[in-house]
Amino acid sequence: MGVSVGVAPMGAWRKPAGWLKARFQQIPAIRRFIRDFRPDVIHANEFHIVPQGVAAASGCVPVCGQVRLGITKRQIRNYRMRDCARIVTVSEAVRGLFDGSGLEAQVRVVYNGVNIEGISPEGDAHPEVAAWLAERDTRPIVAGLFGLVSDRKNQMLAVESVAEARSRGADVVLLLAGDAFKGSTEYGEQLSRRVAQEDVRDHVLWLPFQKDAAALYRSIDLNLLISSEEGFGRTIIEAGAAGHPSIGTRTGGIPELIVPNETGWLIDNGSSDELATCLAKLCEDKSVLEAIGERARQHVTERFTIEAHVQKMMEVWREVVTNK
Repeated sequence: MGVSVGVAPMGAWRKPAGWLKARFQQIPAIRRFIRDFRPDVIHANEFHIVPQGVAAASGCVPVCGQVRLGITKRQIRNYRMRDCARIVTVSEAVRGLFDGSGLEAQVRVVYNGVNIEGISPEGDAHPEVAAWLAERDTRPIVAGLFGLVSDRKNQMLAVESVAEARSRGADVVLLLAGDAFKGSTEYGEQLSRRVAQEDVRDHVLWLPFQKDAAALYRSIDLNLLISSEEGFGRTIIEAGAAGHPSIGTRTGGIPELIVPNETGWLIDNGSSDELATCLAKLCEDKSVLEAIGERARQHVTERFTIEAHVQKMMEVWREVVTNK
């Protein structure tokens, strides 16, 4: 694409070893990039990198900081958010975390965007999922939950809810995709043991991280994002681009992405009974999924495209450059 790229070593600012790496390797490298690229603005793509950007800029280049998941009042102070010319949040929910900070006027909400054509409903499903479904006597509703395997994402809750829905006669199965990493390996082991148990092992397929997300979305009928904490909720708009509705929790930025009963459904955080009831009801009339899925795709096309994201981000950068 003809875009110049430079790579600097990453140091964790609030940890001694990381601070040393940032101080003596990362910040000097960023200063060299500033000298060579002569940028109008520096964008720190998460607040953890704001201190390095501010230090490297030395007041000569304005810095924008982005907050994607959440931030505390202490982190606002420790990560030098007050030195940002603008602060970009991915939802109104995350914007609200700055209430009372004195920085409210600097915060702008820019929703994430998705490549609509890249996750089109047309195309092949994931071959492993297709083979798994072919072994079944009937075609069940396939609910998908994709992302980092952790207690925050609530994969265990999804498994229990599918088990409960099936006990009520619902023909529903669960597709999981994602890996557990440092800090969530124990949860991943617990999830693995639960998935292997007799009541769910034939009704849950767990795939590792997949590069081809589009094939996953073409393999499901319904997306789940039932996290206990979520700044935005990208899988909701990705699923919508593929023509599928979502069930999400009333937490973080998720309610901003789902129009209840029009593009999906909202449940209380941690409510396996509410999720199981919703799944069972959808199994009674599968045509609802298709109709709501069409509305979800239209909703994403109207509000969450890459082009809309770029336009909003450019508006923020222009504000910074023109000091407006």
